Amino acid sequence: MTSRILAALATLAALAAAPTPPPIAGGPHVMRILRPCAAAQLRAAVVEDQGAMMHRELRIGLTNTATTACAIDGYPAVRLLDQQQHPYIVAETFSTEKPREFTIGTGQTATFGLRVATGDGTTTYMTAPSLAIIPPGDVAPVLLRIELPVAPTLEVTPLTPAATK
Repeated sequence: MTSRILAALATLAALAAAPTPPPIAGGPHVMRILRPCAAAQLRAAVVEDQGAMMHRELRIGLTNTATTACAIDGYPAVRLLDQQQHPYIVAETFSTEKPREFTIGTGQTATFGLRVATGDGTTTYMTAPSLAIIPPGDVAPVLLRIELPVAPTLEVTPLTPAATK
């Protein structure tokens, strides 16, 4: 019995150390194992930018520039960065929308909403020159050059597939 347990543990250790298997090929119903979208394969751009009374609402797109599809699910982490790429202290709040997993193929885009206050009526906030966007499942950021107010809170919506034209 003890040898069976040791053999099972050895098998589990070998599986954990093994590299992620490649997609399974063959037939019309190809099963693929998709990795989460990494920052290195995404390009960020502002898709929509609207100003309103004391806040800005943006829709930001993350486009897959890699040669393979990837999976995305959840909220991106966002950070306003100063000139030296250091983050300002900003609190994030998340919408009540429920995220859902989806795939973005090569050239496809996922978008999320970002709402930032521009002032409180008496104070105008200083601005940050860059936004760091960290996709779910990664720790590296996608950088976007955009002047945004350093507000006390950034409101973020989950990533969703961009509407196709």
